[in-house]
Amino acid sequence: MASNPSRWWQLALESSPETALALEQAAGQQQRFAEIDALAARLLATGLAGRPIATIVPGRGRHTPDTGRVTALTREEEVFCASIFGVQEQQRRGAWYLPEKLSVKAGAVNLPFLLRDRPAHALTLAADDTARLTAVEGLDTVLLWALLVPLFETLLQPVRLRAAGEIFPRTEQQRFWTAIEERYRLLGIDEGALEAFRFGSGWHQLDRTGQQQAHLGLLDTLAAADLVQLVARHRIQPLQGLMAGFAKKAKAGTALARRVLTKKLQPVVSAYFGGDWLAVLDYLQAPPHPDEEIITALPKPRLYVGMTAQTAGMAAEAGIAEDEVHAMLAAFLGGSTSVSPVKERAAALRDWWAGFDQAHAIQSRGMPSLWGLIDQELMSLSRTEQGYTPQLYRQCLPSDVLELVGRLWETVTLQQHPGSIVSNPRPHQTMADALGPAVEFWHGVGLTAWFVCEGPYSRTTLDRVDRYYSRPLAALRAAGCPVDAAFFRELRAAEQLLGPQEEITDSQDSTVETSYGQMTFTSSMSHGTRRDGFKRVRDLITRHRRAWAEQHLGAYVKHRWRSELEVVARDYHRFVAAKGRPPTLIQFGRFATTSANHWTGGDLEALYTAIGEPAPSQQQRPTRLLTEDGYAFARRVYQELGGKPVDHDTWISHPEETQRQWQLSRLATESLRYLQLQETLGQPPTAKQFGAQRLTWPWPGEETEGWPILRHVIAALTGTSLPPIPPHSPTVPACNGANVAWQSLTKGANTAVATEPTTVRITCTGAPVDVSAVLLSRNGKVRDDHDLVFYNHPHHDGVRVGGDTVTADLSLIPDDITSITVIVSIDLDAPPTTVFDQHTQWHADITQPSGTQLAFAPGPFSSGETVTIAVELYRHTNGWKARGVGQGYDTGLTGLATDYGISVEA
Repeated sequence: MASNPSRWWQLALESSPETALALEQAAGQQQRFAEIDALAARLLATGLAGRPIATIVPGRGRHTPDTGRVTALTREEEVFCASIFGVQEQQRRGAWYLPEKLSVKAGAVNLPFLLRDRPAHALTLAADDTARLTAVEGLDTVLLWALLVPLFETLLQPVRLRAAGEIFPRTEQQRFWTAIEERYRLLGIDEGALEAFRFGSGWHQLDRTGQQQAHLGLLDTLAAADLVQLVARHRIQPLQGLMAGFAKKAKAGTALARRVLTKKLQPVVSAYFGGDWLAVLDYLQAPPHPDEEIITALPKPRLYVGMTAQTAGMAAEAGIAEDEVHAMLAAFLGGSTSVSPVKERAAALRDWWAGFDQAHAIQSRGMPSLWGLIDQELMSLSRTEQGYTPQLYRQCLPSDVLELVGRLWETVTLQQHPGSIVSNPRPHQTMADALGPAVEFWHGVGLTAWFVCEGPYSRTTLDRVDRYYSRPLAALRAAGCPVDAAFFRELRAAEQLLGPQEEITDSQDSTVETSYGQMTFTSSMSHGTRRDGFKRVRDLITRHRRAWAEQHLGAYVKHRWRSELEVVARDYHRFVAAKGRPPTLIQFGRFATTSANHWTGGDLEALYTAIGEPAPSQQQRPTRLLTEDGYAFARRVYQELGGKPVDHDTWISHPEETQRQWQLSRLATESLRYLQLQETLGQPPTAKQFGAQRLTWPWPGEETEGWPILRHVIAALTGTSLPPIPPHSPTVPACNGANVAWQSLTKGANTAVATEPTTVRITCTGAPVDVSAVLLSRNGKVRDDHDLVFYNHPHHDGVRVGGDTVTADLSLIPDDITSITVIVSIDLDAPPTTVFDQHTQWHADITQPSGTQLAFAPGPFSSGETVTIAVELYRHTNGWKARGVGQGYDTGLTGLATDYGISVEA
């Protein structure tokens, strides 16, 4: 872009922050940021003083996002932030680029507080506060994402880089530290702030206390700075990036917003201009582009569904035969009939509900439970839960309903491959998903009544169903189709009239001959309870279910399809507003696939028609490879892989075989996804396309051996051929060279584990090692010397050490213990010069009875370490997590003992 001397910012592009701010002030542009700079400076001061800034509340379940709130705001600041960072306010100014969901490292803003309050675990706790936030829910997410997290991450990068350890080559470390020092210089921070941190400063010679003191020293140095000036210097640097992006795209004196605002620059505009592109142009003293269109509101969704009822009037008005109108509608809808595919499925759901209702209404004692009537469970082929009948709907629903569901939901589109419509191995599951919370609640309450009355056990009681099913009940209220509150009162009263609990027992007689004659022994085993009175409760539920359906079912089904299609329409218009063009088929598929699978059989073109927009391209309908029921095909794969259903005795006596059969069952289930991929790709998927590394392969050679076996079984069952097998992708190498198919932890990474016995096994090459464990309290220290568990003190408070293995029963750990660290040290019998290096390396395997399998290999150490912290098991909220640590000590056991408060003499 040609230079324009009237534009002050062109001189500021390559200037230092100090000069750029002076130019900004001279141009009269600095005052617009005064309130934002003051807000950021006050929140920064609050954090550096050791007070929390934000609170993250984890969501319940994978469908519920986390929520974040900036708790340090004053009432006046909340009002100001609502006007600047509120999502609706930003969108009214044209910021349609705001992501609907994003991951925010919200722990960064609380790291100063944690470094002062919980120094031993600050970085772990901060890392755990990475939240799945939904941007449309409030100003807090935008404030964190756009303004606060970038500021705090920049200032605390030295702490984070030191916590990562020596995971990068020395040349790369040196480059990182040079960049940090330059960033601090540009921010005007005293160069002494990095004295203990910078490259080559002897950081690793500091013990844990020394490192914690260095952290606090950095916080004190930052707190002593002129924070308003510091945040202004921090602000001007991304604004210089915005200036550069504008200059690059401006061809005729100005530029379009959508060409300038990359993902990196979008939060800059949201942070400092409230998402207002016109305010950016005013700041840059540039006119709007002639083609610029600032969309302040999205068009109201218009749906083209259910026009069949209007055909007679349309025909009379146009003076043509009604059949011709039907033919034109069929052409418009892209099908063979004038009935909308959405309306067709809505009618099918009402027909299905009648069969579902009748199955529950005639349920009686002596019949199997109806668990399995709805295809909602994880497909399991190796073992079936007591009371569960897979595909029970095939026995209970009318044949015409089964045919209708199988036909209307027989195909889907894969989100990652929207160009093709492929087989759906579980049409009844997709249908149930389309029907949503109504079937989840009414089926669930029917099952609860059965298991309370007929046993053997129930997940809840009748007087608690309103709490147990609170999520679907809330969704029904939101849809305007609530369940009558009187129902729950009547359920509680009915439960009081049930008979007393009776044990359900199995008895077995055995006869033996003795010198006194024949003796018979009877053994009984209880496996649950039952209560008389199911018929009364069943009839009560049926009466309320039918009353609900008569009043709400039609409106509810309409709400289901209308709300999903309106969301798709809004997302379409939102994309157009943000990008200035319609989405491609792939981009459309990212937000429309679920709705298409529910209401159009995966047909995205039909969904485009339903929202009144033209489809950019056609989907393919490849030859279907799944020509039978998905369950039947998966069972055949399971048998061909060597699967045998697990009986009770095997489940009790042979847990390893039970786990192997479960793994084979999982692979057989995944074969259905393999077929879908093969249909859409036109050839069998590769291991990478299939995601083979996510799965456990129960063969000695693991994935290397199991992947070809699975492919050949599927090929044989479908009558297809395999292409030449490409070179196998490498697996994660362990210390002894074996291949590891487990989940691999990187250094510093963490993952949730179950509260159950946990085994950490250390394998090492190059030298003998000792394995021990330390139980730590909240302050990062032992309570007393008994908290060190090793070969001379092998068990203590739920932790046991034996040889190369540490076992911690997490359910038995005392409440005042917050973490358990596993220590690997060079054995005292090793040569005196032995250290951990490229020749002496260890590898940790973490396993649990429930199936958790984690692997951690830290790589070679390089600073003469003789003691290392391998793995940390630590409490998090109401559970536990495992973290790969890999921190070394060149001061031996003495240094580690001092850090943990263990008496060296003892």
